[in-house]
Amino acid sequence: MSTSDSVKLGFTEAANITSSTASNASSSIAQSTSSTWDRLSQWASEHKAVVYTIAGVTLVATGAGVYYYSSSGESVRISPNEPRKSKKERRKQKQDQEKESEKVAVVQEPTGLQKDVPESG
Repeated sequence: MSTSDSVKLGFTEAANITSSTASNASSSIAQSTSSTWDRLSQWASEHKAVVYTIAGVTLVATGAGVYYYSSSGESVRISPNEPRKSKKERRKQKQDQEKESEKVAVVQEPTGLQKDVPESG
């Protein structure tokens, strides 16, 4: 064999190696995509408790967020057009309500029963 024959043979072998490497690389890309999903599915089937825990926590957190978001829009005010009372006015209203509730006194009956009687005065 001459050196030119060995160079040609080396060139064709290199071309064959390159083409086989390219086909192996393309098939490994396709396999890695499917094997990633397969590995994920296998892990999920082996760790079902973890998967169900994550799903449960996600559902509870989502439900809590929806509840918080929907209830945060509610207002204590009866009429949305009514301006908010000042702190002093709200405090005075609360004190007036407490005074009204204190007006009813509890009187002890001779029989031992209690009777609500409005205070006179």
